[in-house]
Amino acid sequence: MAQMQQGNKRNENAELLLQEAIKLTEEGNYDRAIEIYNKLIPYEIPEVFNNLGNIYRRQGLLGRAIEMYRKAIHICPNFSIAYFNLACALMEVDRYNEAVMFFEKAEKLGLKSFDLDVQLALCYIALGNKKKAKEKLSDESVKREVEKYVEGGLDL
Repeated sequence: MAQMQQGNKRNENAELLLQEAIKLTEEGNYDRAIEIYNKLIPYEIPEVFNNLGNIYRRQGLLGRAIEMYRKAIHICPNFSIAYFNLACALMEVDRYNEAVMFFEKAEKLGLKSFDLDVQLALCYIALGNKKKAKEKLSDESVKREVEKYVEGGLDL
């Protein structure tokens, strides 16, 4: 019983630290947030790795970001946001085939969002998959957003 209570207290402490790290991240205090996230790594909380990945991505450390997203997915294979974030990081290093695979996985896991549709459309265009690009671009708001990123307009 005492061991269980100690475990619960430990989980409560981890949750408090996680909330503090999230707050620091939102405030842009990445160095302090990273310190706290690193203390939480032994708990194997998928959000810790996902959030570390987000910070590393913002800092341009894409290799580290990709590694963190993969760890989050390893711990929680149904973590759709981690798949989405991993795909975004892969897009940034022009690994579109892999990005599509992870965007589609996030979608299959139930993630539905404007950002996902935009990113998928951009990947399909980069890969020359006109059929799938057209499907995503059938939504006018997605099409308008994608047009902002495609030089020379959309020729589908």
